[in-house]
Amino acid sequence: MKWIKRIVMWVVALILVLVIAAVAFVATFDPNDYKDKISSLVQEKTGRSIELGGPIKLTLFPWLGVSVRDVALGNAPGFSPKDMVTAKTVEVKAAFLPLLKGQFEVGKLVLDGATIHLARNSDGVTNWADLLARPSASESGASPGSAPAATRNATSLAIGGVAINDATLDWQDAVTGQSLALQHLNLDSGAIRLGQAVDMSLNFSYATQDSKLGKLTGDVRLSSTFDMKTNGEQFSAKSMKFHASVVPDPQHNPNALPAKTELDLSVPEVTVDLPKHSVNLSAMDATVDMEKGFGMTHAALTAKGALSADWQKGLYSSDKLSLAGKMQGMPTHTGELDFSAHGGVAADMNKGNISLPNWQIESTPLVVKTSLDVMGLGKNLSVTGPLAIMPFNPRQLAEALKYRVPAMQSDKALTQCAVKADVRVTSSQAMLDHLVFSLDGHDLNGTVGISDLKTNRMYARLKGGAFDVNPYLPPGSASAKPSEHKPAGAQGSLTDQPKPVASADMEIPLPVEALRKLNLDAEITLDQLTYQKYQLKQLALAVLASGGKINIKQLDFKSFDGAIQSQAGLDVRGSVPDWQAKLNAQNISLQPALMAAMNEDRLSGAGDVRFDLRTQGSRLSKLKSALDGTANFSLRDGQIKGLDLGYMLRAAQARLQGETTAVPKTQATDFSAITGSAVINNGVVRNDDLKGASPLLRVTGKGDVDLSRETIDYLLNATVVNTATGQDGKALEKLKQLNVPIKITGTFAQPKFGIDMQSVFKDQAKQKVEDKINTELDKRLGDKAAPVKNLLKGLGL
Repeated sequence: MKWIKRIVMWVVALILVLVIAAVAFVATFDPNDYKDKISSLVQEKTGRSIELGGPIKLTLFPWLGVSVRDVALGNAPGFSPKDMVTAKTVEVKAAFLPLLKGQFEVGKLVLDGATIHLARNSDGVTNWADLLARPSASESGASPGSAPAATRNATSLAIGGVAINDATLDWQDAVTGQSLALQHLNLDSGAIRLGQAVDMSLNFSYATQDSKLGKLTGDVRLSSTFDMKTNGEQFSAKSMKFHASVVPDPQHNPNALPAKTELDLSVPEVTVDLPKHSVNLSAMDATVDMEKGFGMTHAALTAKGALSADWQKGLYSSDKLSLAGKMQGMPTHTGELDFSAHGGVAADMNKGNISLPNWQIESTPLVVKTSLDVMGLGKNLSVTGPLAIMPFNPRQLAEALKYRVPAMQSDKALTQCAVKADVRVTSSQAMLDHLVFSLDGHDLNGTVGISDLKTNRMYARLKGGAFDVNPYLPPGSASAKPSEHKPAGAQGSLTDQPKPVASADMEIPLPVEALRKLNLDAEITLDQLTYQKYQLKQLALAVLASGGKINIKQLDFKSFDGAIQSQAGLDVRGSVPDWQAKLNAQNISLQPALMAAMNEDRLSGAGDVRFDLRTQGSRLSKLKSALDGTANFSLRDGQIKGLDLGYMLRAAQARLQGETTAVPKTQATDFSAITGSAVINNGVVRNDDLKGASPLLRVTGKGDVDLSRETIDYLLNATVVNTATGQDGKALEKLKQLNVPIKITGTFAQPKFGIDMQSVFKDQAKQKVEDKINTELDKRLGDKAAPVKNLLKGLGL
């Protein structure tokens, strides 16, 4: 047993000697003497200078370690500042006893107060490129068989953790002009050993400058438990929590980003399989919170679901992804708008394709269902798929949006609406094809959308059946009743003319800027449109608008027993609006047409009306004074109420005889035909070819109507051609073939009618002389009197 004691004593003595020797070594060895050699070695291996400003300290037991203060690694040539990396303290330790067993157990790696400057110059070269270009030790000197040994020993590698405290990272990119600064960067981890889970947390604040987004600041936090398999090919992160915030510069926010945006992401487990290039996220829960942005005071969006990916193949999918959001500061009755959505996602990013099957989006009272296929991301973009807005009550939607629906004639108006269409979006268009828009049992079918995304050109081609607008009109807006018109009398004025409702100088409120931006190509056809008691059949409307020029190139319909074709235009490109209008009405019933257009019922019959007008201005007075154009009309088989030419002529005849005639209770003038044309110049309508005919009379006329001053200066010449039949019969026997001038003067509100009795007397006297001469010629010449009568007539006798 003595030899055992001796062996133990010798071992203890040996240990004591080793300890004494180690202590003596530490006590006598000064690593600071090797600073220059260390600097030379770093310069040789990296091409960079290194400064060890502080003292180098060594520890032996239980940790063999080294700590260095005030370390600075030089920057690459041509880059500034002088140093690429600086650190206040760098500390590395390894357990002493495990080293004796061939195990390398590293203590916590500590880096305090580090500052790292990363940069890329205008040539695209980074300040770390030279470090990567240098050969590593394994490349330059390690034998092929050494790598497996290193791999085997890696499983024995243990690190007590990593602690990076209050670090700063700065990135400057001369190519893009972007900059990024990470400040107060802190990284802390638990013990790190392959095959065992390790807790890790990271947080920092940042500031970045972008030419498009401006200056952005915020903070980032990440925590999770990471676990890597011993083969290093699979790892997972459990209980991962991520937070990031973005705050734009309030003084310079070119894209009107929200005042603050926060993202919170929570995932129970993330698994990564490197050989399979796959990532799986279970039960992801993400929240985006925005303040004061995009017209809202606050908005929150949450997303939940499981995601899987194969990054090598570019495949990403989620069988069911749920979204929910709440927006505040909205124009709704509560100031809020809530929505939810759920559906699937399947993306093949290598091909640039994304499938969005079975999506349903809800926001009371709307429910939208769609399945979309996105193809050609990055180039030749195409989005296609069905879209359906399920039946809903537009009044409920208006109430939710805080819009008051005006009172209508029917309570059932605007109570049912639905939309079906096929979505078609490309890089140049966004269209809804095969559209079926249903409103209260009426359908519009066709295509709508934006036909040119660069110019925002809106497009519509719609067809519909019969549509009745009466239920949507205000209560009591039935057909206007014609006002009673007092007759003009034999010589006088119409005293009850309706007064103008609008001021003659009223400005027309045109939204000029909106009209200049309007870019539209629309065509709508309806089988029938019912307005009040009027029916417009085969209605066709076509509108073109671009750059401030609006052209209604077609407004055609059949109504009032005839056909109407019209065009109109408005040009607001200049400082003064320019207006145009054309109309061609064929065989229309005059009275209902005038009632519908002007609430005027005094003219009846049928007729053809054409005009081509142009004017300029933004006030009614200017429109009237600048009006130019032409017009012509042909009226048939009608009546003019309130103007009784027969009574005027009877009154004139009575005056010739020194008598009076009774005023009829109802005054009107029948006509079988009235034709004429007009030229409008600077608001003055000139007519020189009016012709009218009835069984009793023939009428001609000419004169001016000044639209701007609203005055009339017109002369009618009436001639009695038949006293046996027709209006008034033989009562006008003595005026037969006499020309009776009727002067119309005054204003639109107070027109005056007067008969030129002096001309009547003169014409009557002339007629008597002609009759006497003709009688005498007949007596003396008999059948040979005709040539003489014609000669005298040609001489004006």
